[in-house]
Amino acid sequence: MNHSNSLIRSTFKLSIVGFFALTSTFSSFASDGDRITQLEKEVQELKLRLTNLESPQSKSLISPKVVVSADGWKSLNSWRSLKKGMSYEDVRGVLGEPATIRASGVVTFWGYANRGTVTYYDDRLDGWNEPR
Repeated sequence: MNHSNSLIRSTFKLSIVGFFALTSTFSSFASDGDRITQLEKEVQELKLRLTNLESPQSKSLISPKVVVSADGWKSLNSWRSLKKGMSYEDVRGVLGEPATIRASGVVTFWGYANRGTVTYYDDRLDGWNEPR
């Protein structure tokens, strides 16, 4: 009977050790998930802070506002006064209302007659093609 009791005790000890090993492993996975969630939150907060910090700088690069003739998109001078980083309102003030607007994620396309196009990335002017 001693041998049997010894075997049961050894098995019981191994079971307890295994249980604690599994518990600590799952606890580790849970804490990793919490840590990843916290890091993702911090990244989003930093992106927001960066956007807010860059915003006044980009506006100062665009100022002073460009005064354009009433021809808007019809005038090549209007197209050539565009600057990367301009807002929707700034471009609308220079070229006028677009004929079409198409958005896909962070990219927005404005279309004007004669194949004139304006491309925004993350709500800022990124590129354009003058009408032909």
